[in-house]
Amino acid sequence: MRGRVLAVAEASAPGLVAGDDGRRYAYGLTDLCSAAPHAGEAVDFQVEPGSGDSARPIGTARDLYLIPGVVPAFPEAPTHPVALHGAARPDWTRFYLSPNGRVALGDYWLYGFLVLFAVNLLLGWIPVFGQIASLVAAWAGIALATKRCHDVNRSGWWSWLPIVPLVAGLAAVPLALSNAGDAAVAVVVVCSLLALIAGAWLFFAVLIRQGDPGDNRFGPPPPRIKP
Repeated sequence: MRGRVLAVAEASAPGLVAGDDGRRYAYGLTDLCSAAPHAGEAVDFQVEPGSGDSARPIGTARDLYLIPGVVPAFPEAPTHPVALHGAARPDWTRFYLSPNGRVALGDYWLYGFLVLFAVNLLLGWIPVFGQIASLVAAWAGIALATKRCHDVNRSGWWSWLPIVPLVAGLAAVPLALSNAGDAAVAVVVVCSLLALIAGAWLFFAVLIRQGDPGDNRFGPPPPRIKP
């Protein structure tokens, strides 16, 4: 099969090839049978038996040859570093701050939720700078929740569902504490209930749900981060 190199193989991480069949295949340095190709160059390779199944998001390439004389082209690159055995070297800036792509279930809870929870606890003890840094942490939480939505093939806007009634309820609190009467109190109660229901839906339908096993409209499955 022919294809083009998306990511070049290194000693510590495999490369990635976009096959002419529309699927992606990982390869290692030991699979090269010619000079090492560069990103965008055309290659010919064999598909490892059993790895060409369309149910598998990434297949495995063997006996990879560089095709000389073909002008390099650059197909769509993966949105995350890819590894042969399902793990990746993390790009922490992209992981925490970019809302694009997908994030795996385990990585979201281990490196996302728990880390941000600990960071917010520490920032609470730091005046001024801690308050500014908390805004960055809040954005990181939104970006990660957005990518969790993407992983289950939902728009990232669903991550805002609990935030809208929560903000509305908080805005009504000063009125409830003033002379606005029972109407403002009712608004706070209703908004709080809506935020609780929306948060429960987001938790069960997105945050603790396994992502799509194959490609979806937001990209390929995210590789797991190496511990």
